[in-house]
Amino acid sequence: MTEPSRTRLVKSGDCIIEYDKILAVVIDRSADQTLSPDLTQAFTGLHDPVNWFDPLCPALHAQEVLIGGRAAAWFIRLGEQAGVLRHYRRGGLIARLIKDRYFWLGASRSRAFSEFSIMQSLWLNNLPVPQPLAAAIWRHGLTYRAALITARIEGAKPLAYTTDAGVWAEAGRVIARLHQANTWHADLNVFNLLVDQRSRVWVIDFDRARTGHLSPLQRSDNLSRLLRSVRKVAPELEQEFWPVLTQAYAVEEQELLRIT
Repeated sequence: MTEPSRTRLVKSGDCIIEYDKILAVVIDRSADQTLSPDLTQAFTGLHDPVNWFDPLCPALHAQEVLIGGRAAAWFIRLGEQAGVLRHYRRGGLIARLIKDRYFWLGASRSRAFSEFSIMQSLWLNNLPVPQPLAAAIWRHGLTYRAALITARIEGAKPLAYTTDAGVWAEAGRVIARLHQANTWHADLNVFNLLVDQRSRVWVIDFDRARTGHLSPLQRSDNLSRLLRSVRKVAPELEQEFWPVLTQAYAVEEQELLRIT
């Protein structure tokens, strides 16, 4: 469940949007006639939250994200807020038939609202995940499309491009903290672990993530998936850095168990 005191829910036609109240300033400032010409231009068109999810909206200054994902993510600006917009796309064989539609099971069970809720809970509990800013779903009968906006981690790069043992150790500790928070990541890979300019590690992309008690098998499954990613994308890093990550994970896991 999202935190009601932090979010607003709005409807526009077939679109339902949930957004963090910090974005209310975007709506307010888009109607502020006292802004300088430059700021007026930055906020023009952003009074309607539906436009936040349209990469063709000029005010977003959208730039396609070229690394990772399924070619459906953009760096954007919501006024003075830097964000990442992602449209949900299917993978696998079904993507050849259905690119971006999912079966409707209710708003709270939609991909976007579910991910928004999980990320907000983690962010409010000081886990290193980007702040979720807004989620949108467009219902069409028995199906829907979806999109999500999160805060951008400026200057971040994937773990795959890092050869700093300290950063790999921090990645292990972060994953252990995520598991201690009873969160299972559906696609833990070297592109969904980002390293910022201060060498802090962030976890992104909680689509299809689950919360609840995690078994040792589920924890191991997350790490195994990450190892497969290392072997596929950066096999030259495995021998030196994978043991660093797993050792840090084990130490942090034991420490977290000790203090809880």
